[in-house]
Amino acid sequence: MNSRLRHERINFLLYLGVVYMALMCALPLVTASLAMKRAQMTQAALPLPPTFERLDRNRDGYVDRAEALALPELDAVFNEADRRSDGRLDKVEFGKALALITDRMAQR
Repeated sequence: MNSRLRHERINFLLYLGVVYMALMCALPLVTASLAMKRAQMTQAALPLPPTFERLDRNRDGYVDRAEALALPELDAVFNEADRRSDGRLDKVEFGKALALITDRMAQR
C-alpha cells in the first residue's frame, strides 16, 4: 500500500476522532444550558404571590375595591379586613386580609 495514502487515511481518521471528541466534550455544556433554560421557563410560568405593591396600581398607598378585583380571594374578604369601612385597604388591613384568606384556605 502506498505510504502517502496510508498517511492521508490516518490523518482523516485522526480528524474524525478529534471532531467526535469535541462534540462529546461539548455535550455536557449544552445539556446544562438547556436545563437552566428549562428551569427559568418553569419559574417564569409560576404566578407571583400577591403583594400590596402589585395590587396598588395607582400608587396611592391603598388597595381599593376595584384594585382588589385582581385577586378574587381578596375581594371575598375585603369587607372583613376593611376596619375603617372607607372602601380601601392600607398595608395593615391588607396583611389582615391575607391572614383571613390563609385561614379560609386552611379550613377547606
